[in-house]
Amino acid sequence: MQQPTGSPTAQQQPMVLWRCPQCGLIFTPQPTTIRCPRCGENLRKCRYCKFADTVTWECINNRIRFTFGDETGRFHIPEPDHFWACPENLPNLHPPTWQVALANPITRALTWGAVVAIFLLVAFRLFVLPAVAPTSEVPESALVTAQAILSRNQYTAGEPIPILLVITNAERIPLDPCVVVLRGEIVEHSEVRTQPATVYPPSRTPRSIRLTFPGLPPQQSLTAWIYLTPLGAQRRTYELTIDVYCGSYRATVSPQRTFRVTIR
Repeated sequence: MQQPTGSPTAQQQPMVLWRCPQCGLIFTPQPTTIRCPRCGENLRKCRYCKFADTVTWECINNRIRFTFGDETGRFHIPEPDHFWACPENLPNLHPPTWQVALANPITRALTWGAVVAIFLLVAFRLFVLPAVAPTSEVPESALVTAQAILSRNQYTAGEPIPILLVITNAERIPLDPCVVVLRGEIVEHSEVRTQPATVYPPSRTPRSIRLTFPGLPPQQSLTAWIYLTPLGAQRRTYELTIDVYCGSYRATVSPQRTFRVTIR
């Protein structure tokens, strides 16, 4: 009966991987492997051996110390790049688990996909969701008021529509910031500028513009002019809705929140 070749111990040994410290290549070494197959780095240098103490630059292998060491039993490594035909050389180049995983193209692609997905999720939560989330849950305060005034309801295409806003904080606490949201189809085709200037650049959704003004101290008012210039709007009647939010409150807008604007 033919006996199986190779020793049982050798057959049960797990696969060994090395990582080249010069170029980062992870590969399976052979017993005769000396250099990295990619960059040619000598992987049998003393500093890569598990018996090398790179603090004192000495070999701590007892056989090497007592056979090749000095009279005190110390074998000094001459230089970091020193190598020789050492019978006890055992490279300590085993890569961490995460590096082995990233060396696999499939695992690397899945990892990058997960990173991109997390980034997009965080961006959606911090930037997109606050801009499109409904604001109906914001409590309305009778002590936070806003007067919205349009001088007239008919304008020609390209003519600025001036909106006067007087926001008053009658609460006993400061409210920061003051956010004005203009909604309507006419907003989609319009440019906007304000006086005073907003704290942040206006942020847009398809049919709304979000304007952020400085906060209001208690018992103070803010007067702001908003100039909405319709550029590509058709000649017809549009509805323009104005909502004002100060701190955690929604202001009571008077005399009305929604205006009918006709473009001639």
